Amino acid sequence: MPKSIFSISAFCIVTLLFACGIASKKEESISSWATEFCDTTQRLEKLQIIDLVLPFSQTDTLKYLLVKVPKVFVAITENGQVIQSSAITAATFQDRPVFIEHLDSLPKADTLTWLDHTYLWALVDRPDYPYDRYKKLLANTRAIFLAKRDSMMRTYGLQAPKYTLRVQSDLRGHGNQQRYLTMGKSVTPLSQHNFGLATDIVISYKKTPLRGIQFYKTFLSHIGSQYGLTWGGSFLGFIDPNHVQYFKNSSEMLQQFPEPRFEFESYTKYFKNRVRRMTDAGKAPKVEDTRALLNRLHELHKGKSCSCDTLAERPTPRFISTLLSQFQKAGYQSSQDILLIGDTNSQTVTIFHPSGLQKTLKLGKWQ
Repeated sequence: MPKSIFSISAFCIVTLLFACGIASKKEESISSWATEFCDTTQRLEKLQIIDLVLPFSQTDTLKYLLVKVPKVFVAITENGQVIQSSAITAATFQDRPVFIEHLDSLPKADTLTWLDHTYLWALVDRPDYPYDRYKKLLANTRAIFLAKRDSMMRTYGLQAPKYTLRVQSDLRGHGNQQRYLTMGKSVTPLSQHNFGLATDIVISYKKTPLRGIQFYKTFLSHIGSQYGLTWGGSFLGFIDPNHVQYFKNSSEMLQQFPEPRFEFESYTKYFKNRVRRMTDAGKAPKVEDTRALLNRLHELHKGKSCSCDTLAERPTPRFISTLLSQFQKAGYQSSQDILLIGDTNSQTVTIFHPSGLQKTLKLGKWQ
């Protein structure tokens, strides 16, 4: 075989073995978070709302460019035609979105769920607390947690009346969590605090906060375990003596409530890097919970959509730009509203943002 032909053939083979710059190892019988990759050679049979939103919700920068509360239009196209469309809006950035019923000139949408609305509005909303997005889902569990926490505090008060207890931190927003992470007061960008399922409690004696771990072990560990709560002093990777939470770890939370995986997806790189860094340093046992979280995320998104970190951007299909007039007749205003279009043929998602951004990304499947 001539050398030039051999080189071309080798290049083609290598190209086929790579998706998003990561070699595919389909012969491996075991796949995990450590070997997963975004395979753009695999097609999604049906595009879902979360598939369209996730590629553009990895950071919060776009939403802060919005001047007015927009409408969010979303559509699925196939063979050059809109086959499904919908739109939502709200009175303010903070309010829950509502469905816009009349979209003249566009096909009617399948009924979107409240969770679809939540994911779509994540391109717009500015909640400090992730709990606010999932209140409908988590409210009952939060009520159970608070009842257990308060009962635990009363029990301690009866057993040790010379000490006083107060809640130092309950719900925690993204901003505070990032500050805690930066200051070394936490090792995770997402805590159960963010979902209303954790509390920090201060124990005081004669108005002086106590710092000895033994006081918190008696209260939060011994008494807390009677109520099925997990004490932060038992964490392997980061000791948090005055912390108590509902679930053992985030993996367990996502086992019961998989919907908030949307919040964790953008931090997978952080979690993976932490596990690898700690493992290389001989501290693998300290990141068991993080490893469990990564395994759970892998279980949840394997075979579902992804957008590669590299080689993801594509030219916008020409026909999509020609559809803009249909959306304008339906009320879309390019200077104010967001338009999200997923195309099943090209397996791409395109965003038209009022900031002037227009971007198309190639979708693939997590393998």
